[in-house]
Amino acid sequence: DLGGPTPFQQQQLYQQMPQSQPVQTPGMPDFLGDGLDSLLGGGGGGVDALGGLGDIFGASSSNSYVPPAEVWLPASKGKGLEITGTFARKNGQIFMELTFTNKAMQPMTGFAAQFNKNSFGLTPAAPLQVQSPLIPNGSASTSYQLNTTGQVQKMEPLLMMQVAIKNSIDVFYFSATVPMHVLFTEDGEMDKKEFLASWKEIP
Repeated sequence: DLGGPTPFQQQQLYQQMPQSQPVQTPGMPDFLGDGLDSLLGGGGGGVDALGGLGDIFGASSSNSYVPPAEVWLPASKGKGLEITGTFARKNGQIFMELTFTNKAMQPMTGFAAQFNKNSFGLTPAAPLQVQSPLIPNGSASTSYQLNTTGQVQKMEPLLMMQVAIKNSIDVFYFSATVPMHVLFTEDGEMDKKEFLASWKEIP
């Protein structure tokens, strides 16, 4: 082309042209432009900018899903004592969230709890603390911390846990199903030797 620009002129012309910018949809993270630092919380947008994707990339919350409370001991079987509860994992610890309601005509005192052997060795981490006396028509809630240092015995079904609750009236028994997710650790990792040793310990 006799009248066209030389290769050198073409290169200069290309360098002077404005470079197009990638179009980003509002509210969506730019995964390619920001790099992995933004996904791991190191970018300017932070973890909240991921629009709920934080859990996928390790930015998990300290608290997990808490199932709705269930009636574990109806008042008809507890001589007026009703117990509702659920399980929760908070800050790396397992808790039973319990509510005690006195539907009897007399106050209740002296609350204590004991667990039967279970599949995951769940046992109380401290004595049960319940408002005492629990007056008629009164309710008291408590977060009961558990650990996994108790005796292990495979249950049927696997996630069932048997509990005994004592008070000034009698001793009452109920069973509860432990949701699997409260047993998971936050780091999600386990040493190979530790895993094999734990696997062999399962009855």
